[in-house]
Amino acid sequence: MVVAEDEDRVMRKVLDICSTYNAKLIYLNFMLDWKKGDKVFTLFYDLTGCDTPLEKIAEEVKALKAVKEVVEIDQKVKGFIVDTTSSILTLGGLRGVFMRAPLWLNLVQKVREKFGSAGEAFLYHTGLDMGVSGAKEHLKVAEALGLKGPEQIITLLGASIFSTVGLGSMKIEKYTLNQPHLLISVYRSFECEVAPATSKPYSQLIRGIIAGYLTHVLNKKMRVEEVECFAKGDPRCRFECKPEE
Repeated sequence: MVVAEDEDRVMRKVLDICSTYNAKLIYLNFMLDWKKGDKVFTLFYDLTGCDTPLEKIAEEVKALKAVKEVVEIDQKVKGFIVDTTSSILTLGGLRGVFMRAPLWLNLVQKVREKFGSAGEAFLYHTGLDMGVSGAKEHLKVAEALGLKGPEQIITLLGASIFSTVGLGSMKIEKYTLNQPHLLISVYRSFECEVAPATSKPYSQLIRGIIAGYLTHVLNKKMRVEEVECFAKGDPRCRFECKPEE
């Protein structure tokens, strides 16, 4: 990991030093520490074809004027290394986590297997609360950005952030405001992608998230029905969203 002052081309200089020694870049992560004004980047290199010790390369990087700190990541097991130096993951200033498929499978599938329809209801209402919480945060962001009206919030913030955090790729296909009516497609839904083949719509958590989000942003209780589902063999999950009668 390299911590450097916010100086032009400092990353380029570090990369040039490493390439000089025939080190092959395989991973690069960059962030700007807004509080300190530092550039922080983490680099993983394959040194198979490099005859120069890592310590020597690190010393040369440390000698750069703008560089404040260089931390070498200790490889505990041959063929395996992880980033143990970067800060805890945050999204928009709030704590975030990474969760791989085998873990979220326990959330969206095992709870159904153990609790049946009660598990499905639990997932839906959990999603409902998650959607409301997300909408509250997005309304704050929208105010700071000068976004006005629910359509901008839903399409510019809601759909894009939904996709960015890995829940699936969301597309707003239809939006009617006067009597709110939305058609929302979610491709590669994290919930339905791990689902067993089924004859009925599978989504509960995602359906709840959408319902909670729209209900809070539109200030109107919304009913969300999954009309197409990836787990049923459809190319996507598709949700029709209308006010509750």
